[in-house]
Amino acid sequence: MKFALIRFILPLVALPALAAGPALIPLPQQMQVRPGVFTLCATPPVPGMPAQATTRILVDAASAPVGDYLAALLLRSTGCQFQVRTNTGSAAVRGAILLTTTNALPSLGTEGYELTVAPDSVVIRAPAPAGVFYGVQSLLQLLPPEVLSLQAARNVRWTAPCVYIQDQPRFSWRGWMLDSVRHFFTKDEVKQLIDAMALNKLNTFHWHLDDDSGWRVEIKKWPLLTQVGAWRTNTMFALNPRASTTWREDGNYGGFYTQDDVREIVAYATQRYITIVPEIEMPGHSSAALAAYPQFACGCLTCSNGPYSLSVTSYVGGVFCIARPETTAFLKDVLTEVMGLFPGPYIHIGGDEVNFGNWNKHTLDQQATNALGTASMQVYQGYFAQQMANWIKDQGRTMIGWSEIMNGGLVTNTAMMDWLNTMAVRTATNRQYVVMAASATLYINKWETGSSAGDGNGVVWSNEPPAQSGYVPLTNVYAYEPIPAALPAAYTNYILGAEGPCWTEWIPSLLNMQFRIFPRLSAIAEVDWTPAALKNWTDFTNRLQVQKQRYARMGINYNPSAPPPQAGTWTPTQTPATYSTRSWDITSTVTGPGEVNASFCWKAGANGLDIAWAALLENGVEVDRDTHAGFTYSGKITTNRPAYVLRLPAYRRGATYTLSASVQGHGGTNSTGIVYRPNWD
Repeated sequence: MKFALIRFILPLVALPALAAGPALIPLPQQMQVRPGVFTLCATPPVPGMPAQATTRILVDAASAPVGDYLAALLLRSTGCQFQVRTNTGSAAVRGAILLTTTNALPSLGTEGYELTVAPDSVVIRAPAPAGVFYGVQSLLQLLPPEVLSLQAARNVRWTAPCVYIQDQPRFSWRGWMLDSVRHFFTKDEVKQLIDAMALNKLNTFHWHLDDDSGWRVEIKKWPLLTQVGAWRTNTMFALNPRASTTWREDGNYGGFYTQDDVREIVAYATQRYITIVPEIEMPGHSSAALAAYPQFACGCLTCSNGPYSLSVTSYVGGVFCIARPETTAFLKDVLTEVMGLFPGPYIHIGGDEVNFGNWNKHTLDQQATNALGTASMQVYQGYFAQQMANWIKDQGRTMIGWSEIMNGGLVTNTAMMDWLNTMAVRTATNRQYVVMAASATLYINKWETGSSAGDGNGVVWSNEPPAQSGYVPLTNVYAYEPIPAALPAAYTNYILGAEGPCWTEWIPSLLNMQFRIFPRLSAIAEVDWTPAALKNWTDFTNRLQVQKQRYARMGINYNPSAPPPQAGTWTPTQTPATYSTRSWDITSTVTGPGEVNASFCWKAGANGLDIAWAALLENGVEVDRDTHAGFTYSGKITTNRPAYVLRLPAYRRGATYTLSASVQGHGGTNSTGIVYRPNWD
């Protein structure tokens, strides 16, 4: 009661929202909850046609696109047609949502806003349209989660509590990285992920578009990049091919975005005030490009880890020969077309994990290092990075690269993305901008739940699908502080913010991707937006329960942070010494057609479990079988494929569904585990 009374008397004191109050993520800097509610869309929709909403959306010229966005979203979820009208005034209008940039507080900056919800009106006021958009996101979160439904929701009371919010972000770079290389995501899938970013007020979409295992963006001057480099013969990384969704009719795996696709996605993101930062890898991680154009390699494609075949199942470390003038010309051609597609200020050139063995074995690169007077390959890479940074600056953009671009010394005219968590202090004190992307804390493709090893970096077992080795629980993500403790206060403004990369070596589908990044992306959003002094773990997890409801309405397959349903168990007495068939009744967990997934998870015992195949039976008749060798044991959950994808074409109510598998103990029968029915494929 004392806490609530203080909030009421001092409405702009920056305190966490009450658990029972508005569940906004990220938490606003200042919020006052006032008496009453605002009712939206009082006229019930008529089936088959939209009703005219009683609430109008009033906009000034700068806010008009945001008004159109809001009206379209509300039409989809409420079934009501909201009229968007121009209004030159700045005062609240009865029965209207007013979006305006007039008389806004200049101190709120380009992304801050004020939101006033009264019983008879709503006003969102901001110095710039981006702030208006973020105010709209807060308004949407004040409404029932059904407001984000993909189709009209019925029997919903569209009310929002009366509040006053004054808010602005802590950092200017609030990001998430999508790796479309290891797994290709369709245009519509990318848009869905962008919508989820917008809900969390994230503003930077870092898009990884090429690597050793694929090239994903059309370059008209160099067409083989996509004709050859966009396709491979398997999923790589020991993934179950049945879980993947982007196979071509000829059996090849992959895909690419045409330039028209990219323009459409850029426009979609721009409407949501999200800037896309494209990443084109150089000089390393370039096998796909070199498979298409081997003349830019170090003399041959077998001088290091080759041959550079896209059918292999491990990294092959392709590196451009940067001593060739024609290589630099090629890379500039590529980046020129990329810059024509992406209007944002930053161009990411990668620069991580370069295999220096290529240069050490190549005459031209050795001659180049001798001419520079160095034997250091790191210095040689730094020289290349500086030339690219200078050229990109001449094109009116700013280069950004991973930590390693600074290993050979300071590179100017560039920003740096610190995934190693070792370069930020040195780079920032040299007055170069830094984005924090620490792999140990922010790589949200790693396991979120499980039993961690003693060092905290390994995982003994997890209910989750195979993933990059490492344990990144939600609590650690939320506790992350982007400003390094060792950075002097005078240089903290050189930390632009933080982002959560999601690498897709172990991610074969959109559902799997969503399971990985949500809800941890909400934690990153609050790290980037909310001042550290206002963060509160318990309060965040309370608000997160409502955020998960929003995700569900958006069709997002978030990680519930709890074990999935069980199909059954095995114990030492049930573990056969040689392959035999075990069966479990899973009828209660099968509720409709589609994928019926099974994941074998070792929990205890001195021995693991081998799996030869798994099958789905309907009334005792086999419907589908997934045949691949799987293995589960302590710490052996990355490459051993103990997950099975089974497909049910049609669901028969009243039928009995059975999961069968051919299993044996590995090295003995002292094995105990659980067979889960996960929802992440």
